[in-house]
Amino acid sequence: MGVVNAAITRIFDLFLAPFAGLNPWFGLGAISAVTGFAALLVFRATSNQKAIASLKSRILSHLLEVVLYRDELRVILRAQARLLRDNFKYFAHALVPLACMIVPIGLLMVQTELRYGHRPLRVGEQAVVTLTLAPDADPGQVTMSVSPGLRITTPPVRIPTLHEVDWRIEAVSEGRRELRFSLGGREFTKQVLVGKRAGKVAPARVDGNLWAQIANPGEPLLPKDLPVRRVSVAYPGAEFTVLGHRLHWIWPWLAMSMVFGYALKGPLRVQL
Repeated sequence: MGVVNAAITRIFDLFLAPFAGLNPWFGLGAISAVTGFAALLVFRATSNQKAIASLKSRILSHLLEVVLYRDELRVILRAQARLLRDNFKYFAHALVPLACMIVPIGLLMVQTELRYGHRPLRVGEQAVVTLTLAPDADPGQVTMSVSPGLRITTPPVRIPTLHEVDWRIEAVSEGRRELRFSLGGREFTKQVLVGKRAGKVAPARVDGNLWAQIANPGEPLLPKDLPVRRVSVAYPGAEFTVLGHRLHWIWPWLAMSMVFGYALKGPLRVQL
């Protein structure tokens, strides 16, 4: 899975390269356009388009029936029953396309989170570093040092019941910095980004757990023979401003994807 993650990350890097250095809205807009376009293609390829078109016409006719015969209770009840039945049928036709979209849209969201979910630390900001160990590892044997540009501000807090060790670090100067850990004579590292420029921000480096790999593609996996499950840095969340309100990227992404999707459904001849 690590090789697959690296390949997908590289593809996204190439796709977003033209937007490097620009306002994050441009990159998020490009991802939203691709999401809308890809979702339409999957929906068209995996759904019964003729049945959906027929059901939409029937649903509209039932709605008109309710309006036109609003004084006929029996007609209205019959139209509402048929409306409910056809809506369930419409939903059933959408289940297969939605199931087919789960994996590609999920991977796309993971890559978007890597780039727009968090921002680097600013000079003077502090963050908590958390190291999670395997149950048989001794938290007392773990030590951490930092590269120039970072400073450790608290001694390690060891929580044996959680198999966890925590530190607090402070960003001193901008750049790509490094946390260096030692456990039982073995060493491993975790990157820390400090600066104002946006880019890929990987909050965690993880072990070989499949779901953890999929959800954290930003850095290579931890060595297999180490009793370490996860190393994470509590980066601040990145936000997009819409009409004075600060939002997580998923909301403008969802809105723009729907706009692009509805704009393209006509040219692509897709029944939704």
